[in-house]
Amino acid sequence: MQYATYSRRARALFIDSIWWTVLVLFVPLGPLTEDLLSAPARAGPSILLWSAVAQCIPVVVTGVMWTIWGTSPGKRALGLRIVDADTAEPMTARQAAMRTLGYLVCFATCGAGFLWVLFNPRGQGLHDLMANTVVIDGKLPKTRGRPQLRHDGHDELP
Repeated sequence: MQYATYSRRARALFIDSIWWTVLVLFVPLGPLTEDLLSAPARAGPSILLWSAVAQCIPVVVTGVMWTIWGTSPGKRALGLRIVDADTAEPMTARQAAMRTLGYLVCFATCGAGFLWVLFNPRGQGLHDLMANTVVIDGKLPKTRGRPQLRHDGHDELP
């Protein structure tokens, strides 16, 4: 098993950020449209609230995709998968939820949690550590059996 490199993970995050941006830009303003047209001065708090909700939508959608696919659209495009750090099995819904929470923590620290990938021997960011997951290169040739995980950073294939 090969852990995904920081550069591949960063490219996947860039791809994800493109669709996140498109999703947020095209989220309709809904009830705000009438407020903006009839009384723009009173629409300030509504815009703030709606903007906060719109920012959470992509993170939640990504968490759902992690649960269903075991990867995000960006990671999927690059052939990366997210698996349990101890068993190399697909992550559970609980792990996907913890990873989603971890993403919010990483964003709240201005991305510092993502940089942890550079210093962790298994390439785990703060969100991976919180969820006990690793990101692996899923394009490697299939082998029989499950990879044996060693905690010294070097894994053995059966």
